[in-house]
Amino acid sequence: MSNPVRRSWGFGPAGVHGVHASQGLHRAWRRLQLVAPVLLFGWVLIARAQAGTAVKVEDLCRAVVEDPNYKVRVQAALVLGKLGDLSAVPSLIKALADQNSTVRGIAASALGELGDASAGNPLRDLVKRESEGFVRSQAIKALAALSARGAGKRAKIFLSFGPFTGGVKSAGPDATKIIQDTLARELGKLPAVTLTLAAADQHNFARTGLQGFYIDGNITRLDEAAASGGSETSCDVKVMVARWPTKSIISWTNAGASVQSGSRPSDKVGARRDCLEASAGQLAEDLGRFFKAQGG
Repeated sequence: MSNPVRRSWGFGPAGVHGVHASQGLHRAWRRLQLVAPVLLFGWVLIARAQAGTAVKVEDLCRAVVEDPNYKVRVQAALVLGKLGDLSAVPSLIKALADQNSTVRGIAASALGELGDASAGNPLRDLVKRESEGFVRSQAIKALAALSARGAGKRAKIFLSFGPFTGGVKSAGPDATKIIQDTLARELGKLPAVTLTLAAADQHNFARTGLQGFYIDGNITRLDEAAASGGSETSCDVKVMVARWPTKSIISWTNAGASVQSGSRPSDKVGARRDCLEASAGQLAEDLGRFFKAQGG
């Protein structure tokens, strides 16, 4: 169980005839046969996530771009679209370049459901280069959905994340990734925040009309100690908020947590993740209030 988080703030139907119609129906039916089982399993994952079981957005983001099985990538894209977590946008944009057309199409559809304006240019690029009718149709529908949402979902703030290096030696790359992923996931939920920006807009940021912020920091403490027949993991995380792209520092904030667990290695690994996620989650709450005050 986790103790309260420590924190401080320094800032084929009848009636259709003809060869062409038959071929078109055959292709559509074949695609339905391929995708239907995947969609069914995807809905199972959605139900699990909504019930609070262990389906994590960061795991789905990793799966949609890295899993070797295209069916798993399709499942991940489908669920990410239904969950409505804007931190999934960057991964879904990467999935638009997947070698499998079904993955590309479902990723495009998911971006339309999420409604983040930053997906507009990648979707338009997909329409221009795509030869598969299914993918093009999903991208066009997604663009229409983005347009319909309009100003209500228009991004006002762009967030860029640093490498989070330079912390204690006990905090390796896996630990810093937990902090980065948790902050991106939670802050990406803010309606006016985007985590992605086209290269052209990065070079001409002033023309976008967005406010830019840079978030970086490090893990200042991550250790374990024996406690009541088990183990206690403690961590502290320090985060800097700066203007982007100048990186002029605005303020610092920090948070920490302690988590008790069993003494088995697997228990300690889980406690380590829970501790870091709790700290990053509290930091995200503090930062979220700040960004909301800035118009986010």
